[in-house]
Amino acid sequence: MKLNRLGLILAAGTAVAAFAACNDALAPILDSDIAADLASSAGDAIASDVNEAILNEAFGGFSAPSAVAASPASDSVTNTFSATRTKVCYNVSGNVVTCGPGTTSMKITLVLDGSRTGPNFSGAVHRARTDSISGLGQGSTSRVHNARGTSNDSTSFTRDSTTRAFAEASADTVVNLTFNLPRSSNPWPVSGQIIRNVNATVTFTGKITGTRSISRRVVVTFPADNQGNVSIQVGTMTCQLNLVTHKVTGCTGS
Repeated sequence: MKLNRLGLILAAGTAVAAFAACNDALAPILDSDIAADLASSAGDAIASDVNEAILNEAFGGFSAPSAVAASPASDSVTNTFSATRTKVCYNVSGNVVTCGPGTTSMKITLVLDGSRTGPNFSGAVHRARTDSISGLGQGSTSRVHNARGTSNDSTSFTRDSTTRAFAEASADTVVNLTFNLPRSSNPWPVSGQIIRNVNATVTFTGKITGTRSISRRVVVTFPADNQGNVSIQVGTMTCQLNLVTHKVTGCTGS
């Protein structure tokens, strides 16, 4: 009987040691590291949302020069997207009309699929948006976007011989994203927010193995400066997002 008890104690000790070893293996991966990865992914997605809002205006037949006028840096994020858009136009009374001079607002549905590559990461993108645009009538001084959508993105980061594979699902909202007119001299949003509520499962392979889950509310509040820089909040972490390069830098907090 004593031997059996000793065996149970030893077995329990072995299980605890194995569990501790597993936790120790993940210990070098800090929550702040995972949050920084998520910030890079979400920052690129939000910068893409700004550009897609601009492309929605152009698709609707309205002058909307690309905000990405500067040459991107060599370590910027590169996106290769396939976009499917449809539009419905409305007059000042809210009635559906043929898109053209009488249009004062429109609703655009967008389905976006493709891939992206950035510093230390790459992944696939699957997003859907419904974008309501107002301020399209004659004499308007600004255009305003309000949108809702979902994202199911997969992103892999590789550092220190370890790959972190993120499976991300998010509910996305664009709130009163406003561009002043004329667009030629007002390329960036002057107010509004883009919000992503992200749930992600992170799988580690390589030098470290294991899984973790992370949930964050990501918020960008405009305006951006003349170079397209804007603050991005990822939970309690604050970083800087550049809308031209899609790069996220200078993160503090966790």
